[in-house]
Amino acid sequence: MDQNESKDDDIICQCYQTSEQTIRSSIKSGNIKSIGEVTSACEAGGGCHSCHILLQLFIDQHHGKHHAMEDMVHDFAPKVKRRGILSRFLKKATS
Repeated sequence: MDQNESKDDDIICQCYQTSEQTIRSSIKSGNIKSIGEVTSACEAGGGCHSCHILLQLFIDQHHGKHHAMEDMVHDFAPKVKRRGILSRFLKKATS
């Protein structure tokens, strides 16, 4: 387990076992603006792409941007394999 991870931290990228905290820390420390930059920083998103919607959500949150959830779901949902995790994060993002 990465030193930045806690056992309660969600694994966002299943392919590379990258946690939410690791991803958010990478975005913050590198002022990351794209999914490709996230992948370069911590490998997340470099496999099946199922986590791309959450990576974009985290990037947008860091930069104070808001995209309509319908647009994000339209753009990214076909890649998502873990449906339960998506609904949890979308619910957190809208609250």
